[in-house]
Amino acid sequence: MPGFFPAWSRRTPPELTAAATFRSFPPLPTVPQVLRGKSFIAIRGCYCGDVAAGQALIEQARTALGPAAVDTFTAMPAAALAGISLDPVEPLGALNHLELISDLTPDTIDALLEVAGPQSRSPLVMVELRQLGSALAGPAGALSPMAHTPARFSLNAIGVTTTPEQATAVRAHLAVVAAALRPHSTGDTYVNFLDLDGATPQRIRSAYSAADWDRLTRLKAHYDPHNVFRFNRNIPGAGLAASSGNQPPQGK
Repeated sequence: MPGFFPAWSRRTPPELTAAATFRSFPPLPTVPQVLRGKSFIAIRGCYCGDVAAGQALIEQARTALGPAAVDTFTAMPAAALAGISLDPVEPLGALNHLELISDLTPDTIDALLEVAGPQSRSPLVMVELRQLGSALAGPAGALSPMAHTPARFSLNAIGVTTTPEQATAVRAHLAVVAAALRPHSTGDTYVNFLDLDGATPQRIRSAYSAADWDRLTRLKAHYDPHNVFRFNRNIPGAGLAASSGNQPPQGK
């Protein structure tokens, strides 16, 4: 993965979105035997375009990386796309940390291996690098507040916290991940992956350009001056101090 994925992801067309993921599976009977209690690096993605061209891209990965422990690349209906990331379908206690990564340079890869590789003793179940670009690299004046990031990848690190001991270990390692990847990140935020623990006013603000933030805070002040809609990654109204999203509304 360290040599293949950075170069391959630069050559892929907009029709393909790929991800490289460090995955650790618990030794539970509900986990398939081939994965149980083991750690892997997974290449996954979604291609929406010409079937032959998409197959050729996947064959490049198969040839470069060799036989996979599990290979599930196949044609699927749009209704099944949510299964690509193998996210749990039931509620599960977890904590995560996100960064937007400028690029996968050798130094960035070394930092990733240090916090998520086989020698890291990481308690996390997943550290994922998801390819960005295409529409997200569009002009800053585009309507979407995310359509101007220079980052080539989003990083999402997740740990399961079903016990207090797990929560302590995960929280500590997420801090290590944050410190190790900070020099390689853009400093921006992607709110889709921002959990409430990390939703500080500063991180919420860093999800938007100055122009978008000004527009959104003015809209908030106009349509929700009492901050009724606040149980979210909250944007304060223009002229109000930023809050984490759980302040009581002012007035009646």
